[in-house]
Amino acid sequence: MKLARGFKTYAERCVAGLREELELVDDEPIDMHELCAHLRIPFYPLSRCLTHSGASRDDPSVVEIYNKTSAVTTFDGPKRTIFYNEEHPTVRHRSNMAHELAHALLQHPPRDSGIAFDAEEENEAEASWMGGVLMLTASQARRIAVTGMPWPTAQVTYQVSAEMLRFRMNVTGAAKMA
Repeated sequence: MKLARGFKTYAERCVAGLREELELVDDEPIDMHELCAHLRIPFYPLSRCLTHSGASRDDPSVVEIYNKTSAVTTFDGPKRTIFYNEEHPTVRHRSNMAHELAHALLQHPPRDSGIAFDAEEENEAEASWMGGVLMLTASQARRIAVTGMPWPTAQVTYQVSAEMLRFRMNVTGAAKMA
């Protein structure tokens, strides 16, 4: 889905403002848990649901939930809470959290809240884009290219997967600079 004109620039500016509020230097990745705290959004591992429900991790329905869930936001009126799959690798966990936080930053309503299907699809596209920016800004991607930083080093430095790094390097045009 094509994003609205100016959205990509808006996402970069929004994330730059957040990075400033969090007092991050440009080559420092965002700690998604710190961002949750900054935005006053509670976040919990899925296992917390197990503790409250008394269900066993070995229960087939719980196994299915863990297999199908990366992260999910629940709503109590306007208040959001993020539950994340703590069994995912760190880079995937960060990406999952970034996507959910992007929905919050963009003030998207809950899925299936009565908005049109096209609007929900647009919300998902926006959250995917902004989540990527939260993971690796355009200026960070350019820095990787200009300095000739090896991509495995960039993955560790910015705590991103190979796929996310490749994606952000390509969509920002930084890959062409390398």
